[in-house]
Amino acid sequence: MGQAASTTPLPLEITSRLAPELYDHFLDEFHASNSTLSTCSLVCKAWLHLCRRHLFFSVNLRPSFVQFLRDSPHAMATVYPYIRNVGLGGGWMREQQHEFNDIILFMITLENVRNMHLETWSWTYLAPPASAALLRGRGNLFQTLTVLDLKFIHFISFSTLRTFLSQFPALREILFDNVTWDTTHDDSDSGPDNSQLERPSFLTRFEKLTISACSNAPILTWLSNAVAEDGTAIVPPIRFIRLPEILPHEAPLVGKFLSSLGASLEHLEIGFLAHNYDEDVPAIRAIDLSLHPRLRTVRVHQLTLYQFPATPPTPTSSPPLAEVSPCFWLVPLLARINSPALSHLAFNIWLGEERQLNLIDWHALVRVLSDPRFGSLRVLQFHVRGIEEAMDDEVRNWISHRLHDWDAVQERLNVSFE
Repeated sequence: MGQAASTTPLPLEITSRLAPELYDHFLDEFHASNSTLSTCSLVCKAWLHLCRRHLFFSVNLRPSFVQFLRDSPHAMATVYPYIRNVGLGGGWMREQQHEFNDIILFMITLENVRNMHLETWSWTYLAPPASAALLRGRGNLFQTLTVLDLKFIHFISFSTLRTFLSQFPALREILFDNVTWDTTHDDSDSGPDNSQLERPSFLTRFEKLTISACSNAPILTWLSNAVAEDGTAIVPPIRFIRLPEILPHEAPLVGKFLSSLGASLEHLEIGFLAHNYDEDVPAIRAIDLSLHPRLRTVRVHQLTLYQFPATPPTPTSSPPLAEVSPCFWLVPLLARINSPALSHLAFNIWLGEERQLNLIDWHALVRVLSDPRFGSLRVLQFHVRGIEEAMDDEVRNWISHRLHDWDAVQERLNVSFE
């Protein structure tokens, strides 16, 4: 009593006959713990390969790590082949420019890399050899990369960005986050005729696009104007698109781009930065969600209630009083959804107090949610910011009270805090 029972290991004749897939499953559970994987790699040769696959799956390229690979033939043989995700961050000093460019030239030689994350550096930091290699697709990396994540990267022009992206024929996903470019000497950003732009080499495989805190118009124009060699338009099979910050003048272009996607679109995240009647009307008319019969998820961003109290309309526009709200466009946008596959509807709301919720037309929203077209909806999600998470029950009551006429409110409503 009170003493821990001893555990007898399974005999070798049993453990030696365990299916390798079981080891794969066990070690997969430790994919986030490098210390555990390092220990497991010493157990036996059969585990070494599996552990290395996780240990070196994702790497950040720093001078010391690159030098380690180059100086050790053993490392090149046992580490290099397992790299699938690479990251190259910022924080480089001017005196480190040579090392940075050297890493670029090493990075493009990597084989079998699928994901690349580039963060916080400027194209002006590149020396001519590195810049030329990136713009001409010289290296194994360009042929295998499927996901490119750009964050706080500055290009010397949009033309440079365009050419760089065109070197990756296997791309399936691009994420733009605070990506900028100079426009003073660019020849393509604002012209109405972009038909002669380089055709994106990846369009026929392209599936996911995120544009956050960037100018949407040049990117969407480039993607939407691509034509094949026979002159026919190339429509990318995009199934996931995230555009959380659309400016008023960009709405017609966004609407045109979305309409071209048609039935391929399954996940849409959208938000408008304008919050007044005169600017939002074009956005409502431009975005027609009835054109996407396979939509499964819709998330609406930029529902910022506390910054926009209801005010009388301007004499020139004079909309009905119900349209004064910064969210008056929300229900008409959702009412166009005509997808029997829709299962998840989410709203990102900035909120300071309960009365600000009255800026949403809840009665109209309930009518939309009660429509048979929304019969497959399983989750109605509200992501709330501006209020402490300690008030989660109270906030949920605020919202559920306003949705009480929707029969499925208790079962499908979900409130979270960010």
